Amino acid sequence: MLRARSLLRVRPIYRTYATAANAHALVFLEHRDGVLDSGSLSAVTAAEKLGGQVTGLIVGSPEEVNQVLPKAQK
Repeated sequence: MLRARSLLRVRPIYRTYATAANAHALVFLEHRDGVLDSGSLSAVTAAEKLGGQVTGLIVGSPEEVNQVLPKAQK
């Protein structure tokens, strides 16, 4: 036989989230033919507004990455 639990004993559920004092962001920078995508640049700007460390990741051949890297570092 099942017993009914008293509703008075039920504790509320509290959720906590792990947050850093300064958020860190990893941004994937998209490029095509040596030109960074405007959406990627907007993502970097938004990540900078969070106030933490921003890391950009560029994927491609060594020639492509070397061409885009100076533009991404600005």
